[in-house]
Amino acid sequence: MEIKLSTQLPNDISLAYTEIEFQNNDKLPMFWEEQLNPLIERIGQHDTLATIREDPIIQVTKKLYRTLGKDPSRFRPSSDSLLRRVVKGKGLYQVNALVDLNNYLSLKYRLPFGSYDLERIQGAITLTKGQSNQEYPGIGKKMINLENLLILEDQQGPFGSSTSDSTRTMIKKSTTHAVIVCYAFSQSAKMLANMQIDIEKLIKQYVNSTKVLKQELVIK
Repeated sequence: MEIKLSTQLPNDISLAYTEIEFQNNDKLPMFWEEQLNPLIERIGQHDTLATIREDPIIQVTKKLYRTLGKDPSRFRPSSDSLLRRVVKGKGLYQVNALVDLNNYLSLKYRLPFGSYDLERIQGAITLTKGQSNQEYPGIGKKMINLENLLILEDQQGPFGSSTSDSTRTMIKKSTTHAVIVCYAFSQSAKMLANMQIDIEKLIKQYVNSTKVLKQELVIK
């Protein structure tokens, strides 16, 4: 598989993705103990809502939202929403192994991440800008207004975004073929390449029977 960037997107928007085959689990106790819980604790100790607002990665992400025409205070990047949830002391929901890893990566790198079941995707995938009247049912939410939002779409239409993903391609315990996508905003190719190395190491260490089929950086 591959993901292409729409020509209508600003040059500062790119992505990094990792295609895997794996065996999902309800929970990975060792991952929570060694990685996720310590990260949540560090964020709770060192961050506040004010420091999140001032974080340069969050700021540049919100700036690109505004460039696209989307209000980031109403449609927050998923990384911003997760960080705010942690500093408010609400913790994270435990979902399944890959979703928990996805949330960890978003908190660690302060960038939106999405993981998608490739068996539920049809045809070519494009990162593009949502059009008027486009929407989908979000995971755990009502219909998401996709107009001017950064979205992923296949031949069936939109299925993912940097704010909230659809139920159509959500990761379930039965998922065995998936793609992990990082939505990047002005990050360097070197930084993203190092991040991909970290992702491969983590999924091989903690997720059962993982085979990394492909890793790509897509930069305009």
